[in-house]
Amino acid sequence: MPAMSSLSPGQTPPHGPQAPCDLERLDDKLGTLQALWHQHGDCYRVHSESRNADTWVINHPDWVKRVLVSNHRNYTKGIGIERVRVLLGNGLMASEGERWRRQRRMLQAAFHKRKIEAFFPVWFQQSTQLAAHWQQAAQSGVPLDVTAAVSEATLLAVLQSLFSDDFLRLQQEHGHNPFQLVSADSARDLQFAMKFRALGKLVQSVMDTRSRESRFPPDLLSHCMLARDKSSDEAMPDKLLIDEILTLIVAGHETTAAALNWVWYLLARYPEVCARVVNEARTLAMREAPAYSDLDAMIWIPRVIREALRLYPPGWLYTRRAVQEDHFGEHRIPAGSDVFICSYLLHRHPDFWEQPEAFLPERFSTQQVAARHRYAYIPFSAGPRHCIGESFAMTEMMIHLAVVAARVQPESIADVPLALETDVNLRPRDSLLLKLKVVD
Repeated sequence: MPAMSSLSPGQTPPHGPQAPCDLERLDDKLGTLQALWHQHGDCYRVHSESRNADTWVINHPDWVKRVLVSNHRNYTKGIGIERVRVLLGNGLMASEGERWRRQRRMLQAAFHKRKIEAFFPVWFQQSTQLAAHWQQAAQSGVPLDVTAAVSEATLLAVLQSLFSDDFLRLQQEHGHNPFQLVSADSARDLQFAMKFRALGKLVQSVMDTRSRESRFPPDLLSHCMLARDKSSDEAMPDKLLIDEILTLIVAGHETTAAALNWVWYLLARYPEVCARVVNEARTLAMREAPAYSDLDAMIWIPRVIREALRLYPPGWLYTRRAVQEDHFGEHRIPAGSDVFICSYLLHRHPDFWEQPEAFLPERFSTQQVAARHRYAYIPFSAGPRHCIGESFAMTEMMIHLAVVAARVQPESIADVPLALETDVNLRPRDSLLLKLKVVD
């Protein structure tokens, strides 16, 4: 690893030619960040000519902790948040300050373990149906589009967790899944945002029906409708509630779909690890929706998922903006500066990860996790804005892998990296096509 950047406070920022300095406008943001990291170390800044502003990039867990945890009140969401607001309104991902704190408190209880366990039958059913489809593909010998398959399955899982039987009613009324564009359309541009925001009318119709019938099944929508602010005892306004539901659809689908895509890609590249997962899944022999005690028996399945999230974190870049001046070691961060935290590079930092490019699920043993810097691994962010749905996502992925890997496994593929798309979430530029074989 090269030496740390030797910038002193107020010194001219180090960078090469002017063209690659507007990081947010580059096609290959990740490649540029990686090159600059190797050149300048764990803290550097580049000047954005289009914004006439500095962007600081940090890749050390001590400073990650400062921005996300110990001095988090000095930072708001940074570059890109306006784009998020166009898509998701003022839900948790985009809101700030007291509004965010109030919404977070109202939503938190929906993601407690005992509430999440109620969704296990939904996830088990989706995984079982997916496994049957994959068995047919294995028997036909035709390569399967894993990217599309896990995208559709995770979308259905989150929609059923949100709306329960009302989702089936919406499908029957429309003759198809009215939210299908979330998985079918990979673009996240203004045109998509307009189509997606229009789905808020469907959410409103379900809310109105439930209120009129005083019917509140145990799902995420009901929790949001019944939640009350502790200080005022007021419910969420309908507009804000819809923003939160649309946020949960996107956040609950895209990151989980991307993560599972990388899990299957890595299992295909590393057959010896795949064999461990298959053996564990077969030993579990999950024939019905599990309980948490069943998940506690898993060893390799959660480790594989966490290692996939290390190598390919869907949330690969976190952006923040300093409210007041701050310091990272000797570096002065002026008020108003943008800060980038690249989890993809943080998760590959050679000072904190042995063989950082290798796929080694054993590094997530209890002993190794305890010995590692807490903020060297942040696939779900950290601090007060830590992803509210981490347990939701992890248990959904564990059930998926336990069910599917007991029935099919991918044939080995060449050790060739996939081209990355880094627009919003980290995902492959092209669909992952795998040949499958039925587990004996």
